[in-house]
Amino acid sequence: MNDLQPQEPDTQKNAIPCALLTDWQALSPWSILSFVMTSLRSIFTNGYALVPIFYAGWTNDISLFWIIDGAAILIGLLTTFAFIQWRKFRYRVKVNQLDVKRGLFFTKKDEIPLNRIQNIRFEQPFYFKPLNLAVLVIETAGSSKDEARLSAINAQHAHVLKQQLLQLQHEDVESSQLKQNENTPHQSLALTQPIITRSLKELILFGFYQNNFIWFAIIAGPIAGQIEWEKIVQSALFQQLITWVNHTTHESFILQLVLFVGLFIAGYVLFSAISIIASVLKYYPYTLDKRQQTLQRSGGIIAHQQDALAIKRIQVIHFHQPLLARVVNRWTLYLKQVKGNEVEEKTKQHMLIPAVKPNEIEQIFHPLSSLSQTPIRLPEGYMPINIAWLYKRIWLPFIPFTALSVLALLTPLPIDKALIEVALVAALIVCALLFVRFKRWGYFLQHDAVWQHSGLFGKHWKRIPFEKIQHVKIIQTHAQKKKQLAYIELGLASGAIVLPYIAIDTANLIAARAFNTISPHYKQWI
Repeated sequence: MNDLQPQEPDTQKNAIPCALLTDWQALSPWSILSFVMTSLRSIFTNGYALVPIFYAGWTNDISLFWIIDGAAILIGLLTTFAFIQWRKFRYRVKVNQLDVKRGLFFTKKDEIPLNRIQNIRFEQPFYFKPLNLAVLVIETAGSSKDEARLSAINAQHAHVLKQQLLQLQHEDVESSQLKQNENTPHQSLALTQPIITRSLKELILFGFYQNNFIWFAIIAGPIAGQIEWEKIVQSALFQQLITWVNHTTHESFILQLVLFVGLFIAGYVLFSAISIIASVLKYYPYTLDKRQQTLQRSGGIIAHQQDALAIKRIQVIHFHQPLLARVVNRWTLYLKQVKGNEVEEKTKQHMLIPAVKPNEIEQIFHPLSSLSQTPIRLPEGYMPINIAWLYKRIWLPFIPFTALSVLALLTPLPIDKALIEVALVAALIVCALLFVRFKRWGYFLQHDAVWQHSGLFGKHWKRIPFEKIQHVKIIQTHAQKKKQLAYIELGLASGAIVLPYIAIDTANLIAARAFNTISPHYKQWI
């Protein structure tokens, strides 16, 4: 196994030989720093709901010393737990499995078969770069969390260990080729096949259209509820602003509307700058390569990352086009894997390819011939679901409006007419959204896969290969039986996908194709 290591002795002198991995290995004391920084990042990333609490404390003149003491206690607790984790954490690599043990009062030992390893992520945060250290994250199929996180190990050793785990999990038909490559380590680099790269311009574009404005609403909503708007409106500064707007627009409603829309767009662009910066820092320079039967993505400016994904683990190819991406004609591709701990942000996202043009899709998947027998490209159209889906839901938004109207006419209750008008407007808006969703929902059938089309403001295409389907469930309500319609649920290892209100003959055809595809080549592949 030592032959797998690079031949540059100067950069490899601190690496741990792979032959020693059969013995229990301890992590570097620097892993304490990694644990503390990871925990703090998780708190700040997922702690947006605490922003209103901090804002309320700030407005109520909470002492700064209390905040400092709280932060010191938090860091002290995290450091204590990190120290315990470092003292008790051990790992080793055996012939066909990775062993990890940890725990204070009760020792927990995980035996991870190498053929269950789904992703291997190499991370090098900015605070580890000067020390030539890295973090190796091993993720398995069906897990809800990281199976193993090897922090603060030598960067070269992390690359060697990553390669070892990847090569050991390949199929037997590749074993002879791998043994030949062990004797010629430089030749193994020739097996790497570039798939796609993304320029700085494309990543900036991706950060702009992938911006999720809803997070701003989540944070701003509770804060806005605590602001005393009456005092703000009565303030001299606000009155001067109103006077300036009236003078600039000559009290024209159209010009005021244009000004308001312009300010909203400017605010959105300013907010998008956060998403753009995050996209560039996380992905630039983005490269996606194929090495044997593994996809490897690398990129990141401050914290360099290298993700590895076994191609056979890809369940669904998800093409997503947000509203702004439709303007620039770009798609984001997600390679969905076995449900559990995925490459991107702990199951919430998957290995992605940003800012893809439609004419690049076939080029991307051409080297990945194992995913499809035919070229993968977006369908030009789809069969819509039956309109009965819309009829069943279109009247539901009018229930509040109808109830308020009946109460206003038949009872002496003082119901404001404005409330009834608001209920009517809300019902009409919901009906419009239901209609758009209905028009976007459909399917496209191929001989080896079925595509699901959905979306509201944006578009979604999901390609579901028949060979990956693990169960099919056809559901019919009493009303659907009369109209020969049905729901069909396609169960995959990455989760279930539902096609509602399609013809029962089509549902049976999809089920038959799935069973006919997997029955000759059935195996317990997870």
